[in-house]
Amino acid sequence: MMPKTVLVLHRAGVATLVGLALAAGFAGCATSGGAAAPPPPRGDLSAAELYPLDLGWKWAYDLEKDGQTMLAMYAVLERSPDTAVVQAGEDRLMYAISAEGIAQKDGSLIGDFVVKNPIRAGADWPVAGGRARIAALGQSVTVTAGKFDDCVVVETTRADPARAVRTTFAPGIGPVVIELRIAVGGELTTVTRATLRALTKPGQDPLASI
Repeated sequence: MMPKTVLVLHRAGVATLVGLALAAGFAGCATSGGAAAPPPPRGDLSAAELYPLDLGWKWAYDLEKDGQTMLAMYAVLERSPDTAVVQAGEDRLMYAISAEGIAQKDGSLIGDFVVKNPIRAGADWPVAGGRARIAALGQSVTVTAGKFDDCVVVETTRADPARAVRTTFAPGIGPVVIELRIAVGGELTTVTRATLRALTKPGQDPLASI
């Protein structure tokens, strides 16, 4: 998650969302007059930093699906030490928050982890019908809401039917790009893409320039 878009598709089990990371360009070895090498990925990130769910957070996404673009808005309505409730359209979605990471929650039942600690390249964990993994660290992504560095890409793949999700999380922001792919003619094809348009942090004025 990744907001209703992240959670609803995870719950439905027929699709998952994927953040599309725009990798930072490769730089050559530093020489006099040459470009400096990019800084190494941060090694101190946590799931809570990648997906902040404090009361007052709001996100707005441009959601591209079936050749159309629509606005999707999500907001954290409730927060306790171990649970967050997100308003997503007419739905209320629950997340479990713990030292292990952030997972889906249905009543008292804990579901699949959306982001799981530790945040290390290649780290993986089981999800219903498949697995999730940390696919990339230190990514830079530019969307309508701005440019975000040190992003982490979480890739989730499931079978029956085959589908894949790549979600790019920006530290201190949450999901910034989400892409859903499903199997069409033996290949994974993008069918839904969401990009962050605007956000409101706790204590800021409500989203205004959307």
